[in-house]
Amino acid sequence: LPPLPEESPAFDKPLATRWWSGKVLDLLAPRMPELVGGSADLTPSNNTKAQGMEDFSPQNPTGRYLRFGVREHGMGAILNGLNLHGGFRAYGGTFLVFSDYMRPAVRLAALMGTPTIFVYTHDSIALGEDGPTHQPIEHLMSLRAMPGLWGLRP
Repeated sequence: LPPLPEESPAFDKPLATRWWSGKVLDLLAPRMPELVGGSADLTPSNNTKAQGMEDFSPQNPTGRYLRFGVREHGMGAILNGLNLHGGFRAYGGTFLVFSDYMRPAVRLAALMGTPTIFVYTHDSIALGEDGPTHQPIEHLMSLRAMPGLWGLRP
């Protein structure tokens, strides 16, 4: 990995973790051509698309960003497949409350030891605008109970 530039983010402002995560992706994406990512229909909310990353499509098969739609399980399975194939470091993002929809793929990633990166945002019960359907209560503990799954939470 080439060194990061001197103008790396200072992390000196109280902004949402997903915003800072997007800034880190902006630094890593040009230095890691193997990095591919996507989101389950929440790209603007997750900040999972790095600057300069183009969408994968039939017209652009070299694109490094995948728009999975509302398909968390499919996203998890595809990310696992990309990482198992080799040559890729794949990540995908969704809201933490939707992690249940991709649970089988996450469990298999943990069991197989794949380097899949699952990015879960909006992990607070203080989320107000979308109401209780978007407030994760038990999800973090459920993921922590999964053998072999590494979780990092700032």
